[in-house]
Amino acid sequence: MFKKQDYLRIKYFIYCLKNRNGYAHAEYLRKHNGFHSMGDNCFFQPYNLPADSQFISFGNNVVVATGVSFICHDVIHNVFNHLDHKPEELYKTYYDVIDIKDNCFIGANSVILPGVTIGPNAVIAAGAIVTEDVAEGTVVGGVPAKEIGKFNRLIEKRNMYSKNMRNKTKEDILKYLWNKKRV
Repeated sequence: MFKKQDYLRIKYFIYCLKNRNGYAHAEYLRKHNGFHSMGDNCFFQPYNLPADSQFISFGNNVVVATGVSFICHDVIHNVFNHLDHKPEELYKTYYDVIDIKDNCFIGANSVILPGVTIGPNAVIAAGAIVTEDVAEGTVVGGVPAKEIGKFNRLIEKRNMYSKNMRNKTKEDILKYLWNKKRV
C-alpha cells in the first residue's frame, strides 16, 4: 500500500520533468515538507526524492547536484535475521539522520550515508562516498571521502577564475580552455 511519502515522491518526479530548475525543486520540497527541514536559498537538482527523506535536514544556502544519493537506512538486518539465532533476537532496520549545515555543496553522484553531518562551509566532490562527518570549512572527495582541500582556498581559486572570465562568453571560455597549453 502506498504511503503519503510515496505519493510525494511520484508527484515530485513529475514536477521535475516539467520544471528543471533546482531552486524551484527545493522550494517545491520545502512547501510539501519533503525533508525534515530545508533552509533558505537551497538548490536541489536530483529528480528522485530519497527514501526516508524526513531523516534529512538542510541548512541555508545548500546546493545538491544531480544524481546524489542520501541513504538514511540499511537493510543488512535481512541477512542477520537469517543467521542461526533465536527469534527474539531479530535485528531491526538501522536508521540515522543526515544533517547538512549552512553553505554546503554536494557534488554530482555523491553518496551520503546514515549518521553523517556535513559542514557548515563544506564541499563534497563529485562521486564521493561520505561515511563520516565532514568538518567545517573542508573539501572532501574519494571513496571513502577524505579531506582534499579547504573551503576558503576553493573560494579564492573560484574568485580568480571568475575575475579572469568575467567578460567572456561561453564560446570565449570554450576556445580558451581548448587552446591553453595542456601538460
